[in-house]
Amino acid sequence: MCDFVPGQAVAVGPIDALREIGDGLPGQLGPVTPLIHPDLIRNGDHPLSKAGFVVLKTEPGLEVHAVSRLSARLGGALQHNAAAVDLNHILPLSSPLATRSAALQLSRSGLFEARGLQRLLRDLVPGFPSPLRVAVLDSGLLPTYSAYRDVRYLDYSHEGGVRLDTAAEDPRGHGTRVTSILDQVLPPDVALSVGRLPTDENALTALSIARALGDIIVREEPAVVNLSVSIRNDFVRCPWCQKTGATPTFFSSLLPTVIRMASLSKVPTKVVMAAGNSGQIANSRWLTDDIDNLLLAYAENAQREPTDYSCRTSGPLWDLYSVGAFGGDDPDQPNAQGVFTDGSHGTSFAAPFVTAAAIGALCINEGRNDTNNRIGPLISQLIRLARDRVT
Repeated sequence: MCDFVPGQAVAVGPIDALREIGDGLPGQLGPVTPLIHPDLIRNGDHPLSKAGFVVLKTEPGLEVHAVSRLSARLGGALQHNAAAVDLNHILPLSSPLATRSAALQLSRSGLFEARGLQRLLRDLVPGFPSPLRVAVLDSGLLPTYSAYRDVRYLDYSHEGGVRLDTAAEDPRGHGTRVTSILDQVLPPDVALSVGRLPTDENALTALSIARALGDIIVREEPAVVNLSVSIRNDFVRCPWCQKTGATPTFFSSLLPTVIRMASLSKVPTKVVMAAGNSGQIANSRWLTDDIDNLLLAYAENAQREPTDYSCRTSGPLWDLYSVGAFGGDDPDQPNAQGVFTDGSHGTSFAAPFVTAAAIGALCINEGRNDTNNRIGPLISQLIRLARDRVT
């Protein structure tokens, strides 16, 4: 079973280090390419503006050997967590079926969660000294969606490279639902950007999502990025060997490297990621134990208890970087409610509530980065305070 693109080893790291890799590797080394769009490299102050990637194309079956040889050339950068070398893992989206006509109306419990955060942010955001923006990376945005604010749309569906002149589209409907939660919760003066990731079967890879994440962070300068894509998924069908099997996608170290670089900027961007649903291996902090700007969201039910279907992260200091919010009751629970009126539930629908609360935490800290070691508990406390406002 192939859970990665056959014949590829990928390195992400400082462009200067990648240019020193040299010859003699088991395959053909491609050109060093900037991680973000070249037009953004003029923003030389951001660590991601100095980052790039390179693909070593080798024979199928030699991928691990290629990763090992490529890693040896980048040993110093790897030792300091400045670079990563890995297989190009396939990352299936968390929404396996198209839901273009899905309801966007929140359920009673979903509305309860939203209203509390609305009231909390209404008091906190107006006093923040600079404009705030939230970015969503997901399956896109339906052209028929009517937002409460101007929404910037960016198309990363072509291998993670950005296209700015395309019409909004959401083949799965998932990104529209995530965006609609944030649109209903955030105050009108918080801007929204939506990036569309590749949505075709097996099209979303570790490299494409790393490129999209890096670009949207530098281009849009969001305070928080909502990444509701499930980074571990139950099964994926390999287009080459036609077998189905588990895909341990967060073993990929490419995405944590981009998040780590984002944490080193003058105003670090927070990334809120859905931890995963049942049958999935939860996103772990073993690859991100030195990263302070990553929050892993898990789903709670209407009784404010962790759901059975949602995973919770593991690894070092997991409790300081995990936050629960309403994601819908377990379907077998009596009188179960989803986040939306059609009963839809999932960890990915809890993440937008956590993202909204992260904006509140940023306002309380006035943009300072000196409370990162308490960011998870602080956001959890804000969600509890928000709920108390509507009880």
